[in-house]
Amino acid sequence: MGHRLPVAGGVDVAHDRPDGPGELASAAMPVTAKFVPDSIRLVPGTPTSVSLRLHNNEEEPQAVHLAVSGELADLVTLEVDDAAIAPNQIFDVPVKIEVGPTVAAGERRSTVDITSECGSGIATLEVDVVAHSEHTVELRPVRSRGASAGRHAVRVVNMGNVPVTIELDPDPLDAEITLDVEPTFVVTAGATAQVALRAVPATTYWNGPAQEHAFVVRATSSDGTENELAGTYEQRPRIPRWLGPAAAGAAAALLIGTIAWFALLAPWVEDTAQDAIDADRVALQERIDELEAAAAEAEELPLGVPTDLRLSVAPAGGNSESDSQTIGRGERLSVTDVVFQNPTGAVGTVSLLRDDEVLLQSELANFRDFDLHLVAPYVFDESTDIVLEVDCRTPGPGATECPVGASILGFVDEID
Repeated sequence: MGHRLPVAGGVDVAHDRPDGPGELASAAMPVTAKFVPDSIRLVPGTPTSVSLRLHNNEEEPQAVHLAVSGELADLVTLEVDDAAIAPNQIFDVPVKIEVGPTVAAGERRSTVDITSECGSGIATLEVDVVAHSEHTVELRPVRSRGASAGRHAVRVVNMGNVPVTIELDPDPLDAEITLDVEPTFVVTAGATAQVALRAVPATTYWNGPAQEHAFVVRATSSDGTENELAGTYEQRPRIPRWLGPAAAGAAAALLIGTIAWFALLAPWVEDTAQDAIDADRVALQERIDELEAAAAEAEELPLGVPTDLRLSVAPAGGNSESDSQTIGRGERLSVTDVVFQNPTGAVGTVSLLRDDEVLLQSELANFRDFDLHLVAPYVFDESTDIVLEVDCRTPGPGATECPVGASILGFVDEID
C-alpha cells in the first residue's frame, strides 16, 4: 500500500507505509529531478528547448528510466529515455517542446515520470501557450448557375489556436438579386466551417440568354482582419437550352415507331404495284436513317453545364486533413475527370469521398500529377459532400507539410 510525498527538486516520490509494528518506511528516492527553467512560454510553431536536471544524492550509481506524460506528451521529446547517474552527479537531459499552430492557447502542464529500483517520481514543467490567430476566408464557388437561385458557401479555415468569429455583410450591388446568408458564425481553433449563401433573383424568366449578377460579401474577423469576397450568380432561364433538342429526339423516336408500324406491320395497307412498293420502302428507309441519326445526336447531349472545382489540403507530417464542398440544393454534379497533384513528393494516402463513401484511394508516393478519366461519371446529388482527404505520413524533402490538391471536372445539372 503506497502514497506520494513531495520532495525537493519538483519530484513526487512514492513511499511504502509500514504494514505492521516494527516495520519502517523505505528511504526516499535517491535521485531528484526538476526542469530548468521550471516554467516557459511557447509560441506555436517555434521549437523550444529546456533541460531536465537529475541529481544523484547517494554514494551509489543510480539507473533511472524517463517517460513523458501529461496533456502535452505527444509534443515533448526527450533526448534519452534511460540514464545511469554516478554518485553525487548532476545529469542534464535535453528536452525539446514544439506545439503546433492549432494547440489551444492557455496554461498547460508537461510532466516526466522518473522510475528506478528505489522508487518513482514526477517532474513538472509549467507551460503557457501564446495565443496565435491565423485563418483564411473564401467564397466557394465564385460563380454559380441556376434558374431560381445561385448557391455558394463562405468557407473559413482556422489555422490558429483561438476561436475566430466571422461577421458577414452581403452586398448584392443591385436590386436584381438578394443574398441570404447567416450574418455571424464562430470557427473553433484548428477547425474548418462554412455557411451557405443563396443568391435569389427578384424575378425569373422562361427563356432567353443567361443574365449575370455580380455581388460581394464583406467578412470581418474577430481579430480585426477584413476580406472582400467577390462572386457572380449566372441566372438561367427556367426552360433549359437542352430541352429543345431533347424534345426533338423524343419526337423523332416516336415518329420512327409510328412510321415503322404503319409502313411495315399494319396488315390492312393496300397492296400496289411491286415497283411502287420497292420505291416506297427505299424512301422510307432513308427517312428512318435520317431520324435515327437525329435521335443519336440528341442522345449525345452533355450531362449539364461544364464546371470545375479544386480541393486542396496541406496537413503536417503525421496528421490528416480534409477539404470538402457541398453540392447545392436542386443540383447534381457528374464528375468525369479527377486530377490529383502531389508536387512535393510527400508520402501518405489520398482519398476522394462522397460523404463518408470512399470512391478513390491511392498512395501519394504513386504519383506527382495523376489524372483519372472516368467512362461512367461519379454522381453527387444535392446536399452531398465531395471530400478530399489526405493522411500525411512523411512530407517531401525540405517540407513540413503534405500539400495535395485535386482538380475535379464535370457537369452540373439542375434537378428542381
